[in-house]
Amino acid sequence: MPAPLTRALLVFCLLLGGTAGAEVWKQVRPGATTEQQVLSRFGEPTRRHSAGGARVLTYDADSAPSGTVRADFHVDERTQRLRRLDVYPSPAPSREAVERMFGPACQGGGRAKKPCHEVRLSATNEPYLHYVARGLAVFFARGELQALTYLPAARARQARIAPVEPPLMQEAPTASPEPRASTNTPADDGLAQATPTTASQAPSETVAVEPIATSPVVPELTVARVEVPSADTGSSSSDLLRPAMMDSGEGAPSPTADSDTTQGPRPLNEPEETQAPRLADPVQPEVLTLGGFYFQRADMVVSQRATDATTAAQPYFPGLVDVYLDFRPQDDIRAYVVGRLVYDPLDPTLSTPRTSLDKLWLYFGLFDSVYVTAGRQHVKWGSSRIWNTTDFLRSPNPDPLGVFDLRQGVDMVKVNVPFESLRANLWGYATATLEDTGVTGALPRARYGGAVRGDIAFGTSELIASASFLERRRPRYGLDYSLGIGRLDLNAEVAFVRDSDTRLWRSTPEGSFVERTVTGTQVQASAGVAAELRMGDLYRTVLRAEGFYNQLGDDDRRLLTWVQSTGDYRALYFGRTYGLGQITVTRRSIYEPSWTLTVLGNLGDPSFLGRLDFGFVRNNVNVAAFVEAPFGARGGEFRFQPDPSVAALPATDLGMFRAGMSLRLRL
Repeated sequence: MPAPLTRALLVFCLLLGGTAGAEVWKQVRPGATTEQQVLSRFGEPTRRHSAGGARVLTYDADSAPSGTVRADFHVDERTQRLRRLDVYPSPAPSREAVERMFGPACQGGGRAKKPCHEVRLSATNEPYLHYVARGLAVFFARGELQALTYLPAARARQARIAPVEPPLMQEAPTASPEPRASTNTPADDGLAQATPTTASQAPSETVAVEPIATSPVVPELTVARVEVPSADTGSSSSDLLRPAMMDSGEGAPSPTADSDTTQGPRPLNEPEETQAPRLADPVQPEVLTLGGFYFQRADMVVSQRATDATTAAQPYFPGLVDVYLDFRPQDDIRAYVVGRLVYDPLDPTLSTPRTSLDKLWLYFGLFDSVYVTAGRQHVKWGSSRIWNTTDFLRSPNPDPLGVFDLRQGVDMVKVNVPFESLRANLWGYATATLEDTGVTGALPRARYGGAVRGDIAFGTSELIASASFLERRRPRYGLDYSLGIGRLDLNAEVAFVRDSDTRLWRSTPEGSFVERTVTGTQVQASAGVAAELRMGDLYRTVLRAEGFYNQLGDDDRRLLTWVQSTGDYRALYFGRTYGLGQITVTRRSIYEPSWTLTVLGNLGDPSFLGRLDFGFVRNNVNVAAFVEAPFGARGGEFRFQPDPSVAALPATDLGMFRAGMSLRLRL
């Protein structure tokens, strides 16, 4: 990179690092925290689903973080960073408690020097408090606090005046009357990291919150017993927290309105006569958690026989069980193990159950500034939906439209060094894999490698640079950029390679095939754009288009038969140009039903695949169904039939359509 450009980028990063960051909750900060960091801190979510271009990780019931009955983490599918966090506290604090913690109402048109809030109306005509500088919105329903929504801090004027969409579930779940063992240490049970800390004491995902001038001590909202100094007398009181109650600021409930007052939603400033409950004592955190997931799929493949052109149907009934152990002896140490069992009574290979190790890793922090994860773990690079050209450490997903990614984890040591002031992260990887030497009777040989990756956020955009090094393979380099503009999300990623993971072939004028040698730097690039539309307040529609250019690919149909015979075929990476068009419609309800129509194709064949998906979520149950059918030129990638003049392959049936259902349960 030229020296002037490097200096300009460094100066811009330093200026950006001086701006205010988003509010922090339990070491999680929207706009900076990654999905992997959320999983490392809170474990596996109760359920996952998609909404508005984000993956939503929901933690409720026994998985809810301490001090809450539910928390929804909205992870951007492009950047893999936290876009939004909805927290449903238990017990719910009063409005006065919220103002003492985060700031009072704004005076003089919202231009206060200290953090303050503006009262606005949500799409459901319920008032909410908007702390623009903090990136925090506090939602009420019928006068009672329901949820706290944490967002990246707004900088542009348009972002500051834009309304905040209320959480999908306006009614918070009912808290259990029995105290539940916490998944975090008692010292971390607050709704926010309210106590100011020094830079040397702050954890990697925590920043110091500026104290409010009108309150000598900022209290921490927690379900445990706390002593809160009064702003007037300095006397302590443990009665600050109570479910959605507005106090008078003197430590005692204020009188209610007259009994003949018209019934209806209570204004925010109207007190309620509710006795403060006796707060539970701190409980010991859960050290070991045992759980799992059950995934059952039922598919039917209908095809036309190659021998007699008759129609045949082949059923499949694969089942998968993941069982995990989550061990957290203290806040900065965690061990996680996932074992997998796969069984299909209708498949000759899987009719004998197969077991495997999906994850096994140990996570720990060093000096609150370096975080290490060692062992088998999942890793995904790239902001594209289908073609992640910069995902150097894993093989491409053979079924990217499926609801479950069957790829196992990668054995590695991962080191993360976050730079909070710059909104950046530096990652280092060391990998080791066992590979067959190809010699009969010889033991597998270890193949070592490594990678470095750096990411930095600029407002609503993010830039990522990566490099990968592996034995017996030339270095690979990649750039990944994503940008949000209003309702548009744009992304692009490009990889620069000088070799291939599989053998490459080319045809000769005589009609034979010879191995092709890669010369010079080859480019693999993908780019996409997504637009979010709303139809009233009930439906949300996301339109997405994505394209892929593969300089290593080829559009020769005869070559497709040849690579199938040699075992060098790799789905969705054989051709030179690919495209995807997708539309997703989600209805706002407790079931969150969604419909997705996808068209995916090799533009050089040309052959295509059309697919319609439907799914809904209810508590710990995720139900999905789909139907897909190939179309386009016969003999192409998606309507493949071997050319007998190229290679003597067994006759392959021509696929007509495939349909299936799946059920995912949390155990």
